[in-house]
Amino acid sequence: MHIQKGQKVDINQDNHLSSVMIGLGWEHSNSAMDIDGAAFLLSAAGVCEQDDNLIFYGNPSSKDGAITHTQSSQGDKEQISIAFNRLPQDIQKIAITLTIYEGEKLSQHFSQVSRIYIRFQDPLNHKELFRFEFGSELKLETAIVVGELYLHKGKWKFNAIGSGFNGGLSALCSNYGIKVIEEADNEPQQADTSAKPVGEAPIVPTKPTVEIPVSPTKPVPETIVTPKPSAAPTAKPFLLGKIELKKQESVSIAKTSKVTAQLKWDNPKKDLDLYCFYVTKKGEANKIYYRRLGSSSKSPYIELDKDSRTGGMETVTIHNTSDLRYVLFAAYSALSNGIGSFKSMKARAVVDNHAGQTVTAPLLQNNRFAYWVAIAQIDFSDQDEMRISHVETYSKSGSENSPLLYPDGTFKMNVGPIEFK
Repeated sequence: MHIQKGQKVDINQDNHLSSVMIGLGWEHSNSAMDIDGAAFLLSAAGVCEQDDNLIFYGNPSSKDGAITHTQSSQGDKEQISIAFNRLPQDIQKIAITLTIYEGEKLSQHFSQVSRIYIRFQDPLNHKELFRFEFGSELKLETAIVVGELYLHKGKWKFNAIGSGFNGGLSALCSNYGIKVIEEADNEPQQADTSAKPVGEAPIVPTKPTVEIPVSPTKPVPETIVTPKPSAAPTAKPFLLGKIELKKQESVSIAKTSKVTAQLKWDNPKKDLDLYCFYVTKKGEANKIYYRRLGSSSKSPYIELDKDSRTGGMETVTIHNTSDLRYVLFAAYSALSNGIGSFKSMKARAVVDNHAGQTVTAPLLQNNRFAYWVAIAQIDFSDQDEMRISHVETYSKSGSENSPLLYPDGTFKMNVGPIEFK
């Protein structure tokens, strides 16, 4: 069944649907355009009341598992699954949205996109319940509210909206009660809007690549980061919880004995490899990677969980941070991937100190010819804090030589051994 803009339909009209699968799709001819879907979990007042109530590919599942966001393998661009019987009682509305990454900056907007749709499917029998198609009336919008699910007399209904506004994700966040704090940029001639700190709310960038949730029951402590007098990236104050670093920024978080770092990417057809270069306090330098998985029981107490040969994620665990001085996380794109941008894979490094603080270092540059990228570095030299820096640096075009991390914490590209998968 096709529905029209402004029409409202009963989702579980047969009273048997405890869950639903939502498919999102669109078409455009601009290979550089990047569109992302999201779900805002709202109270009856239409606002996000908790920090983790923005569900998107950087925060793909709610804590209770009631809502999950995935890239689609069934013809849709993205899919959002909702289990109504697991939703908290305070969630009365769910807004489904689309945004264009850096739309204003790149002069990209939804008038350049066609065949936008949202469809609802019964996950048990795969029957499509209804579909809403729209978009021909859109012009300079970079953010769209596709529609809202809302609870009415104990039943979930859907309101087909299909309208939007300029301002990307920041405008959406403001619309749903998430306060975005604007920061001045040190380079006013080309301000970087890829990420902005948020007070007691998700750390929301223009593109939603943040690891979101922070505890809603405790105020998030504010930590002032003082950078070392060196060529390291400039550090700025952040509200800590879930943080996304902007270009060449760094932040200090609590130093814990165990740290997990993940290399995540969203293209299942691409194979990336996580490399953890390290320097111990004794000055020993080496790396953990798919040929040297490491161990939790011997120095340097770093362990790669596995070598993933499919798209998704690789994880390295540091079991004893007191033994380390520096680590550098880098990614290698296999020759079989062909020429392509790490950014197009939405690759990012996510560092978790297992004390409620997570830092994401996204890739912000379009580099289509590098096989290596250094993403993030951790300085463990302080007794109580560890400093995480966004260092996005690419190898030269066509170079297979790996990076090298030196005992003083500096690193160079294109000087290490050549790695072949």
